[in-house]
Order: sequence, then C-alpha cells, then structure tokens
Amino acid sequence: MADSFEIAYLYAKVCGAFSNMYLGEKGAALARESSLASIWKLYFEGELPDRSEAWILAALERKVVERSMERFSALAGPLAENDRFMGALVAKHEITAIKRFLYKLAAGEARPEHAYFDSSATKKALAAWPRLADMFADGPYQWIDEAALENLGSAENRLDRQYYRSLWASVASIPKNRRGNIPALVLKDIRYQNLAWALRIRAYYGYAKEAAIPLLVALDDADALSLALDTFSCDLGDLRSFDVWQGRRLLERQTGPRLDLPLLENALQRDLFASTRRSLHLHPFGYTPLYCYFAMLEAEAAVILGILEGIRLKAPEQEKIDLAWALSGENV
Repeated sequence: MADSFEIAYLYAKVCGAFSNMYLGEKGAALARESSLASIWKLYFEGELPDRSEAWILAALERKVVERSMERFSALAGPLAENDRFMGALVAKHEITAIKRFLYKLAAGEARPEHAYFDSSATKKALAAWPRLADMFADGPYQWIDEAALENLGSAENRLDRQYYRSLWASVASIPKNRRGNIPALVLKDIRYQNLAWALRIRAYYGYAKEAAIPLLVALDDADALSLALDTFSCDLGDLRSFDVWQGRRLLERQTGPRLDLPLLENALQRDLFASTRRSLHLHPFGYTPLYCYFAMLEAEAAVILGILEGIRLKAPEQEKIDLAWALSGENV
C-alpha cells in the first residue's frame, strides 16, 4: 500500500492532470478540428503513414488506450500492478480486448497483429490463436467456448457482468480509511450500467422484466437493480409514466412525449462524471483521487475514440462536440 505522503500527493497531481485533458471545451475544440492526420500527429508526432484507413484507425485506438494506461500507471506507481482494486479497475480494457478477439474469431478473421490492450491474458490469447480452448484456459475467461462464438451478445454481457462483480468485490480489499467515496462511485456506475442495459434490451428486443434480470449485475450486499427494474412499470412511449420513478431527475433534458434512450444515456454519462469530479475534491485523501483519475482518463479516451469513430462514419461535427461535453459532466 502507498504511504500517507504518496496518497496526499496524488490529489494535487490528479487536479493538475485534469486541466490538460481533452474533455469539455478542450475536447470540443479537438472535435471541431479533428482529422485522422491531426490526431495521428497528436499521438505519434509525425505525418500520417501511407496505410489503409482501417490500419490507421486500429493503430490510433491502441495508442489512445496505451497512452491512457501509461499516464495512469505513472501516477499510481506500484499500486497499478500490485493492488487488487487497481487490477480489477484496469481489467476493463482487457475485457474490451477479449470482446474484440471473440468477434474476430466468430468472423473467421486472421490473428490480429496486436491486441487492443496488452496484458498477460491478451498475450496468452494471441499466442494460442485460434485455439479457443487454449486461448483462455486456466484463467478468468476459461468459460469462453465455441458456444460463446455462436452467441456473441450473451458472451459480451457475461464479460461485462464479470468485470463489474469483480470490481465491486475488490472494493473490500481497500483499507477502510482509504476507501473515501469509491464504494458509492462504483455502485453508481453499476446501477447506471444496469439501467442502460435494461432499457436497451426492453426497447430494442422486447425483453420483459423477468428475462432481463439475469442479464444485469446483481450484488449480494448492495442494491444495484432497483433503479433499472423499476422502469419496467413505466411506459417507454409515455414520458409522464416516469413521474414516480426514483431516477426521474435524470430525465430533465427529455423533450419529447416518449423516452429518448440515447438522451438518457447521455444524462447518465454526465451525472456519473460530475459525481466523479465532486468526489475528487470532497475526498482528496485515500484512493478516491486514483479512481477519479482512471475515470477521467477513460472519459478522455472515450472522447478521442468517439471522434475517430465519427471520422470513420463521417458523423456530423456537432455529434462529436456533444460527446466531448457529455463525458466531461458539463454543459455546452
């Protein structure tokens, strides 16, 4: 564990780092000026190579995540490798890499040159490609089999649930005097993920409440489900039916007669990041600044990756700008 001086030092470093992140106005400015060439120069400090757009986008995605983790590791020091909670936290990138492997395997694609994120698990999987039984044997993902490739949506959902349950369990490993607001922040993240998942599968696939429950993250010692499950008594086509819902404050930006799900998910992102920023200043000691720093870096990476995806899809500039503001927990 880090000593008291190192823990106190983290707060000042995180506050300083936040001002230089591509979030809010700085992120919006990048979105306005963005091109593959400008973002390549930002990360590789050179001219755009003469390669396909797909190769360039893949290289940039890896670099964005790599730099984010380098910055986190530089600040977290030995905790990034040796602390159970920190290990569970950064496993989010590993999970994303595993998902990408599964999609490539299901499509019969060749072994990728690089993983989206390097870890012992992803290196092992690449080395054993495409022998599925060997790729994930004797590890946390050993349940992945041929059936997972036949139902990628189910496998992806299980990976997400595995990540959040592991993260929640790891919170207990943090000394009580250093937990700060981490339990509340992690629980809010899980509750919002459950809410978004429940509404998606109901709106897009017609799932009933009973069918949705197994796909959500249930915790033994905290209520992670009620915010999501209570929406099943509301009518998605009538916003007024949400007037008695416990999360109705999240609907303040809704303008139509029915629930606008993308707008709600935007509100969840804003509220979660705003809570993270407040917690940074209200709980400057303990591990809260490190958790907040990871969340900020993740948000910044999401902005950059969102801009790249917008370039690929030729999305309107305003959509990319809105993303930068939403992930900073601020208004335009």
